[in-house]
Amino acid sequence: MGKKATTELQTRLQAINDEMEFYMELFNIPEAKKDEDEDDSEYLLDSVEKPKKPLMKKTDDTEEDRTHQNIVKQNKIVSKHLGRKSSTDPHKVERKKLKKEKQMKKKLKNISMMAIKQEKERSKLIEHKPLVVKQEKKAGPIFNAEGKIVFSKVQLDESDVKKKGIETDTRKLLKKVLDNKKQLAELKESGDIEKYAEIKKKQAWEKAMAKTSGQKVRDDPELLTKKLVQRKKQIKKSKEQWKERAQKIEHQQKQRQKERTANIKERAQKKKNTKLKKMAKKGRVIPGF
Repeated sequence: MGKKATTELQTRLQAINDEMEFYMELFNIPEAKKDEDEDDSEYLLDSVEKPKKPLMKKTDDTEEDRTHQNIVKQNKIVSKHLGRKSSTDPHKVERKKLKKEKQMKKKLKNISMMAIKQEKERSKLIEHKPLVVKQEKKAGPIFNAEGKIVFSKVQLDESDVKKKGIETDTRKLLKKVLDNKKQLAELKESGDIEKYAEIKKKQAWEKAMAKTSGQKVRDDPELLTKKLVQRKKQIKKSKEQWKERAQKIEHQQKQRQKERTANIKERAQKKKNTKLKKMAKKGRVIPGF
């Protein structure tokens, strides 16, 4: 191995030496003067002395000839470099190819092994744990307290549901109570006590049942009259407030209109004054300016 390395090194150095000589000849570089004391024989390679090429005499060449010569020289240099680069060991190339092929085979083998492992694991899972599809239970119809089907998901409370047949108007309730009282008084006066007692009992039961179901029983005439008076007062008060508000708005509108007209008048007067001042400056005789 040592001899081979030395021979390779010698060939490379020889090639570099040849290249340097070529460049020196190309660019007409003069040789360095040797000193008498210095001896460079130690650093030089043992090579066969080549006969020196005679230097070309300068001739009166045209520009075309010079360009042609330069192109030829450049082509030579390029071809030399390309030749050196392309000169590779074929055994090395083959070895690299073989190495790459081996690596690829190894990778493919690993991938295939992994795939086989995953497939085995999947098959085991499928064997031990079969898929179970859950069936959703369909909910049946929902009934409320009255026995009717409820279609909405949210069930409202009985107090939230609007109750039919319950009077809320105070005037009508008061009239009903007074009429009932009058009827009972007439029955009592006529002497039909049995019917009077029967109606009284029936009304008492109705009242009790309504209270138990959570309804408000409004059968006190005094309270109803009081509420009616309060309502009337409230309506009266709201009417007065509305009237005051309307008057206030009207007053504000008038005030704004007044201010607007005053501002417009003032602006017009200012405009007029500026015009008169300009005219006075120009030499027009205007009283007050």
